[in-house]
Amino acid sequence: MAAGTVRLLPTLTAAGPRQMALDEALLIAGDGATVRLYRWDPETVSLGCFQDHDRVAAALPGPMPIVRRITGGGAIWHGAEVTYALAAPLGGPLPARTADLYGPLHGAVRTALAAAGARLDLQPQTVGDRRYADEPRCFASPAADDLVLERGKVLGSAARARDGRVLVHGSLKLASNPWDGEVVCGCGLDAERAGAALLAGLAAFLGATLEPAAWTTAELEAAAAIERARYGGDGWVRRREGPRP
Repeated sequence: MAAGTVRLLPTLTAAGPRQMALDEALLIAGDGATVRLYRWDPETVSLGCFQDHDRVAAALPGPMPIVRRITGGGAIWHGAEVTYALAAPLGGPLPARTADLYGPLHGAVRTALAAAGARLDLQPQTVGDRRYADEPRCFASPAADDLVLERGKVLGSAARARDGRVLVHGSLKLASNPWDGEVVCGCGLDAERAGAALLAGLAAFLGATLEPAAWTTAELEAAAAIERARYGGDGWVRRREGPRP
């Protein structure tokens, strides 16, 4: 890749286990910085790494696919949204601490969304159930620097660091869903315009141009192995069994 550029992978629509395995592969097998957007088919609920599966499943309005992320936070219903992932070394263009990522990243995305016609606010302070026990829904408990409107949360992100690299992924909502109801608010853009604004914000945050690229063989092989070991069975999603997250 040329100096001042970051890899942009093709937008992918796939099931939750595949998407989670690909994100994790970018963390452990990727090199440099990489950005991708993706969509979920079928719609899926993702648990935060430490959430109780049975408690969340009992709170859903009906049966649906569930995956568990390696990032923390609360449960998210993925459907009418654009999801992003960024994997990169800590430091350099990124802050050295994951806790310092969210404000600059969300601020850059907010500016790009405003240029596209979606004017959102930064959540001023963290509120709600931060242990996601009594209220398991991530979007019902906005964290500081999430993007919100008065009628609901629009964008949130979560991160996981390992061996000097970080994976950040998050959801930009296009509309709510049967579980979140009025705690979620769509950004007011369609998927194409929302995705373009999200990429523009990520590029501004990184101070780089996004250059279309392909998955490497190492990343795809790692994703296949990770999916078999972690996301392909019930042990991880129900009981957090499996390799080190």
